[in-house]
Amino acid sequence: MSRELRGHGTVYKSGSTWWIQYCKSGKSYRESARSIARARQKAVNLLKKRLRESSRGKVIGPVAEKVTLDEMTKNLLADYQLVGNRSIETVTYLTKALLEYFDKPTRALDITGDRIAAYMRKRQQQGMSNASINREVACLRHMFNLMVKAGRLSRDHVPSAPRLEEAPPRSGFIEPAEFNKLRDALPDYLRDPAIFMYLTGWRKGAVLSLAWMRDTELEFGSDGETLVGGTVRLQHEHSKNKHSYQLRLKGGLLEVMRHAWENRIAECSYIFHNQGEPIGEFRKSWKTACKTAGLKGLLVHDFRRSCARNLVRAGVPERVAMEVTGHKTRSMFDRYNIVAESDLESAMERVTEYVNKRAAEKPKVVPLPQEKAA
Repeated sequence: MSRELRGHGTVYKSGSTWWIQYCKSGKSYRESARSIARARQKAVNLLKKRLRESSRGKVIGPVAEKVTLDEMTKNLLADYQLVGNRSIETVTYLTKALLEYFDKPTRALDITGDRIAAYMRKRQQQGMSNASINREVACLRHMFNLMVKAGRLSRDHVPSAPRLEEAPPRSGFIEPAEFNKLRDALPDYLRDPAIFMYLTGWRKGAVLSLAWMRDTELEFGSDGETLVGGTVRLQHEHSKNKHSYQLRLKGGLLEVMRHAWENRIAECSYIFHNQGEPIGEFRKSWKTACKTAGLKGLLVHDFRRSCARNLVRAGVPERVAMEVTGHKTRSMFDRYNIVAESDLESAMERVTEYVNKRAAEKPKVVPLPQEKAA
């Protein structure tokens, strides 16, 4: 039994299942409506939906039904590899929980907004922060959007999901006097890289990857051994935003590089090393040093925030400060340029001093003479 729908397509039953059939650009499409007997209306509604999709220039029907979460995950990772995105390890970690909850064979069409909301609630119960949950869901939506771009899904198939309120960005920073205490508490092999990170704001991974031959152009004194200047470069392949940066060796940066040069080992190409070996993770040493210095909870990444703040307060133009730290956008730099309570106190002192100084000046506005009474 079959019946046409206003001449645009057909619904018919084969056994106990209803099917639909329609044409687009001379090509015929058939699709199971997955409906049992006496559920013809479901098939009619599906046909109407496919015809609407067809009118927008694309036919997305049985193709969409075959898309699974496992396929979307693999497609996402392949896309990251193709464009050379360095966050592929982070994305792999984010997708792990999604695959465990929804299961690999789950169809994309079965991942609805309600199920995503349930997933978010479960992650909260597991103690995950709202920010981490938002990143996982954003990763899932990225999967869907890539499939839409590939023509495997339609925009209507992308599920909606709430965005959880996140805690404000971390505002940790360390003052110079506090840094000196921390530096002295660190093991010897970590002191030079710590000073470098505090002065430049460069990320830990970038600093620990620096190599003498590849990343520096050094200038020496008349004795041929004393380092007197030069440049150090952050290669684009080691930069998070894929931009190269370089700094002249001046001031404290020259001093730390000079010390590193004096302590270099011929067999080791790295500027900063641990007895000739690359510096790996040092969480335990870091935690111990922070405790000794009375700076419990401090992160290595707080050096980056501290540097941005120190540069601005030292009077360095913000555009130049961004070149030093490697911030590509002003909005990101502003997140790192932390305003401390002492800054607000200083602002009140300065504005009071300004007002008092100007109040002592002779007024420039001459009052109008009063009219004599008649």
